[in-house]
Amino acid sequence: MSTTYGIREVAELLGVPAARVRSLARAGLVEPSRGAGGELRFGFRELAFLRQVRDLPQDGVTPRRLRRALSRLRAALPPERDLCELGLATASGELVVRETGRLWSPESGQLVFDFERAEGVGRTARRIVSLAEKRDPEPTDARDGDAWYRLGCDLESSDPARARAAYQRALELDPEHSDARVNLGCLEHEAGRLDEAERLYRAALALDDGDVTARFDLAVVLEDQGRDAEARETYLACLARDPACAEAHFNLARLADRSGQDEALVRHLVAYRRLVRDESR
Repeated sequence: MSTTYGIREVAELLGVPAARVRSLARAGLVEPSRGAGGELRFGFRELAFLRQVRDLPQDGVTPRRLRRALSRLRAALPPERDLCELGLATASGELVVRETGRLWSPESGQLVFDFERAEGVGRTARRIVSLAEKRDPEPTDARDGDAWYRLGCDLESSDPARARAAYQRALELDPEHSDARVNLGCLEHEAGRLDEAERLYRAALALDDGDVTARFDLAVVLEDQGRDAEARETYLACLARDPACAEAHFNLARLADRSGQDEALVRHLVAYRRLVRDESR
């Protein structure tokens, strides 16, 4: 029998939070098996793919954007293709795929020009970024909550601790800055502090009940806490606000599959694939 590993073992082997391994599996980006008790088990193939994702140069790609791009890539591939077969890189803040001598973006479907042809292991594609596009390490106006929020966005992929501090500072200056609250919730979510992430998402919704991003993230954290019924209702509430929320359909399809609701599984999966296909046109 092939050796397999549980979520916590994979997290320890890769040096990443268990929540990150769980979220990638939940999004259908790897296909682990099930152990005797129903727990997820990862083989060497899945481990190699997760290591590739871990080793991607950050280049401004936030964890949320990476999961979204990988999810869209999974939906765009023919059923017989495996994500584990693809070479991944980053370019100017987005995920790109290296395939048959070319680079393309799963988010836009467009080809990306490779400024650095690989001459060795670890090379990555990059576009030219002007110095004018780089932000200062700290806001010029220390009393501007929105400036601290933008700084947090810049720091998320490279320095989560400083990003967290920047979002907290933004909220001190502007307690009604719901975007800072959502992004801070995502950082807490990634770190496995699920109760705190839920509190932040709910606080953001109290400020703006129409915030689909906050509601979707709340559904994900409810699911991560094993509260599937609440998660399902929250995903449906996302779709009531935004029928084009493809990720909500995908997660509802997965929940339906888990509970044996085949009709709902097919309905949401068809809707997900249609929305992703329409977005790529």
